[in-house]
Amino acid sequence: MILVTGSTGTFGSAVLKKLQEMNLASRAARLDVSFDWNQPETFEDALKGIDKVFLIAPPNFADFDKKIIPFLEEAKKAKVNFVLLSSLYGADKNLESTMGKTEKIVSDSGINYAIVRPNFIFQNFINYDVEAIKAGSIYLPTKDSKTAYIDVNDVAKASAIILENPEKHFGKAYSLTGQESLSHAELADIFSSVLGKKVTNVAPSNDEYKATLLSYNLPAELVDFMGNLYAAVEAGNFTSTTNDFEMITENKPITAKEFIQENRSVFLN
Repeated sequence: MILVTGSTGTFGSAVLKKLQEMNLASRAARLDVSFDWNQPETFEDALKGIDKVFLIAPPNFADFDKKIIPFLEEAKKAKVNFVLLSSLYGADKNLESTMGKTEKIVSDSGINYAIVRPNFIFQNFINYDVEAIKAGSIYLPTKDSKTAYIDVNDVAKASAIILENPEKHFGKAYSLTGQESLSHAELADIFSSVLGKKVTNVAPSNDEYKATLLSYNLPAELVDFMGNLYAAVEAGNFTSTTNDFEMITENKPITAKEFIQENRSVFLN
């Protein structure tokens, strides 16, 4: 039995769906009365009968490295024999970050493990930027920097394949990217072509971007996080592509054009 944490989120729900498509037994854990990261007493029941775990941080993961310690201790008691950690692209280059520390804790836990580090996902354009795109713009402070976006369903496919036969992946870490690295200006051109309407890359400064977010009454902590995140994009930290997805799945990840074509109605309605 596979426990999928974060099963109502973008990543967890995609993994759960893919496991179900592959007819692999899975159990969904949600942030509710049955499983709560803030209530370690819920871990025991959630882990009963579980031998593999898809582990992902909740949206507010500032202290996730601390939250997983009692979880992993309970997992060992429950005889869990494999943990697949969904981390962050580049976490291995920032060992003092929350996810850098989390990776170390998982690798030192004594449980067999693997790590996937997805780059930015195309679904961000739906989850966060769809209204701007409908209005004809991409409004992100990245200048000319490029990002190797990947579809979350490709991340889920790779994750499910690892969970199906974990022995092939013990102790390995994979950086999952798309097959192309594109600037937001290039992406705006692809949106324009597929949607049949002009989409412009506005490329505000980081300060302008944060001021816009603050005008939407978003929490200052979130605004600072988003500003720092896109400063890292502007610095070129998310540019490189890898063949890790193809190595796991023996398929190529979908392209930006294919993603936009598949979701054309979402960006037009």
